[in-house]
Amino acid sequence: METHTAVALLVGYRRGQSVVYLVVAATVAALAFAVAAAVWAGVGVFGFERFREVGPRLVLGICALAAGLAGLHGYANDGVLVGTAIALAPLAGVLVWGAIATELTLPSPGAGQAGLDRLALLGAAAGVVLTALGIGVGRLVSSDPERNVNREPPAGEG
Repeated sequence: METHTAVALLVGYRRGQSVVYLVVAATVAALAFAVAAAVWAGVGVFGFERFREVGPRLVLGICALAAGLAGLHGYANDGVLVGTAIALAPLAGVLVWGAIATELTLPSPGAGQAGLDRLALLGAAAGVVLTALGIGVGRLVSSDPERNVNREPPAGEG
């Protein structure tokens, strides 16, 4: 029983649901990547200075989405590792874009991207905290006897 609980706490109570959340995390990372690339292209290539203001707001919104999904996953399915992966998804997308952009010979890859990585890191920290809170609350209020930490052990187990 302890092994099942430990694995459920790390990966998730329901494996299928964890896989769905990992696909969502990959989608969120791709979205952050696309936003960072669009900001770079908008400011550095096309000269749209408005993107300097809009880009950080979009990344912050993506981070809020990821943090909320990480907390929701923690509440509904446990899974510290999966929740952390969801929380880190926007940061991964921004960092992958940064790694690609440094190899481009177009205008400054940092154009319009100042602070996107810091916002994504802040969102990741919030997502990890929400994951932990979600797991704690979810385990305390769950009516599922396999997950609920308040349940009475079956006769002969304790």
